Amino acid sequence: MNFYENKDLAKCGLACVLCSNEECPGCKMKSCNEGCDCTVYQCVTQKGLDGCYQCEEFPCDKDMLQGIRIKAFNQYARHFGKQALLDRLRDNFEHGIIYHNPSGAKGDYDILSTEDEIMQLIQYGRMAQEQK
Repeated sequence: MNFYENKDLAKCGLACVLCSNEECPGCKMKSCNEGCDCTVYQCVTQKGLDGCYQCEEFPCDKDMLQGIRIKAFNQYARHFGKQALLDRLRDNFEHGIIYHNPSGAKGDYDILSTEDEIMQLIQYGRMAQEQK
């Protein structure tokens, strides 16, 4: 897996920069404002926002946004800025933290059970248990 700086974050907060699909240009590069079937993409685009992390209504009830990883990524971007999240994701990637496995196995951000644990992993690059 690579870190694709030009892919950015998806409007929903997924890390397109860490996507294992090399052919996909990333959510924002598809320019699918018209006819896109992603309700989150449509909502964020209609509001003129870069991502859900900028929305006053986040977290909302959209299905895509119910996972704790997406919530934690958006919360991190909201509190520290999108670039800070991207910088931490890059640093974590370079230190072996796995976003997701192309095989379908869960990545390091997915095996945690709370948003706080994911926020700690983003911030410090290690599991909360290792910080003690």
